[in-house]
Amino acid sequence: MENNTIELIRQKPDRKITYSEYINSLLYTADTGYYMNNKEKIGKQGDFYTTSNLSDAFGCTLARWLLHVIHEYSIPPVLCEIGGGTGRLAQSILTYIKNNDPAIYNILQYSIVDISPFQRQKQIAALSGFDNVLFIETLASLPVMRGIIFSNELFDALPVHVIEEKQGMLFEVMITEKEGKLAEVFEPLENLEILRFLQQQNISLNEGQRFEVPLEMVSYLESIAGHLQEGFLVTIDYGYTNNQWMEAAHKKGSLRGYFNHQMIENVLLYPAQMDITSHIHFDALTHYGAEFGLKSEELLGQQEFLLQAGILEELRDHSGADPFSETAKRNRAIRDLVVPGGISSYFRVLLQSRGISEIDSLFPKK
Repeated sequence: MENNTIELIRQKPDRKITYSEYINSLLYTADTGYYMNNKEKIGKQGDFYTTSNLSDAFGCTLARWLLHVIHEYSIPPVLCEIGGGTGRLAQSILTYIKNNDPAIYNILQYSIVDISPFQRQKQIAALSGFDNVLFIETLASLPVMRGIIFSNELFDALPVHVIEEKQGMLFEVMITEKEGKLAEVFEPLENLEILRFLQQQNISLNEGQRFEVPLEMVSYLESIAGHLQEGFLVTIDYGYTNNQWMEAAHKKGSLRGYFNHQMIENVLLYPAQMDITSHIHFDALTHYGAEFGLKSEELLGQQEFLLQAGILEELRDHSGADPFSETAKRNRAIRDLVVPGGISSYFRVLLQSRGISEIDSLFPKK
């Protein structure tokens, strides 16, 4: 795939491509892109885990919340998951709703939008026992809907531009070829969309600071908003607010690769063989969401969301001595999802609404 990237570079008049072009090529090129090929990506045999794959308790708790808002705000039981992964999250949600609210389950419509043929086949296999699931390749094929659209670790996988401040000037970090290898090169920042994003978000970089600009995220959010006539948009992901982006710890940006469960700082390595990801911009999601007709309701840590949504109700009695029993492992997974410093510490949940006039309670009363 490195040769394909070099060929892409050679096709450019100036022999340079943006990081956004590079990431898009490596992740989403048909057949050969990381998300488009037949390589295992999620789980022990892949390159990374997602929180929804650690335990079905994550999906069950999300299903609890979904049922709450469906009943509380008379939202049609129409659910759309964008980026379905292995299908395990959908499996947990559908199983919970089927077992706990059969009346809703009988009229439920569940769609999964996923561009990856490999992942869609996994989802179809995982959800073969459910007859109310629609598998969709692109968001453009999703009808305008009243209901709930949600994603878990979606926006972090979208391409980003990379900029850096050097000697008081802003540069876009580009990728070129040097002696047959990929290398970075700096060009004065001229992209008006990037400059507009920085202005609208009131972003001012410090000397030597590197920063990812998520133009694709903004564009995709606009598309999602255009498909939600009324209901909720739920975004679960890892990321920062604008103030956090300015902290010294994030001076080098957040663009990373994951290969065989190892974090790779140099994303020019292992072309198309590893995941490439960056932390998302939550303030930008709320700002542009408002422009696209979405009202920001809450931005919560994932731990807080899970606790308020009732994850502790998923704990099961375990009186046996076997620490490797399914019940014991499930209870440990729940603990890991809610303890301070655990995996949820890196994630946030953004709740946005459209067309719902009064919101009194986003969570079930205790």
